[in-house]
Amino acid sequence: MIFKRFVPRLSAAMVACSLVTSAQAGDSFTKAGDVLQIALPVAALVCATRKHDFTPAAWRFIGQEVAVEASKHALGNATINQRPNGGTHGFPSGHTAAAFYGASYLSRQCMHTKGGKVLAFGLAALVGASRVHGDNHTVGQVLAGALVGVAFDRVKVTFDDRRVHVGMRYEF
Repeated sequence: MIFKRFVPRLSAAMVACSLVTSAQAGDSFTKAGDVLQIALPVAALVCATRKHDFTPAAWRFIGQEVAVEASKHALGNATINQRPNGGTHGFPSGHTAAAFYGASYLSRQCMHTKGGKVLAFGLAALVGASRVHGDNHTVGQVLAGALVGVAFDRVKVTFDDRRVHVGMRYEF
């Protein structure tokens, strides 16, 4: 019972810290994207905790983060990995992947109205738009990040008898 009361408070503290941190640089639109890329997955993990699904949801989120970083480093100086601001390691957008993971989980497990689902994906889309607006990513890098985030939420991997079964869940 204490755990159920603690998790929402911890999540609120994490969002508040991200607000304070992001308020120090950039314009308001970029700051909003920085905050939402943390708030959406945190909200999804709070929901997962309430649904007794935290461990699988957290592992899928971690897998998504590892895949994004591995892709960025594997591509090195490839053209697709170049950021508009001149930097490298831009493919796919990690901010967008995290936001879309959170939005996908929330829409599948926690949002039971179309309006809630539209809101979750709209906020995730705002994160992607903020990355393009801030010259941190191209539209293609943002779209790739969105696909990675949704895919890692929707993929279900099970292991039995030395076989790996991978299936996608399409629950809207």
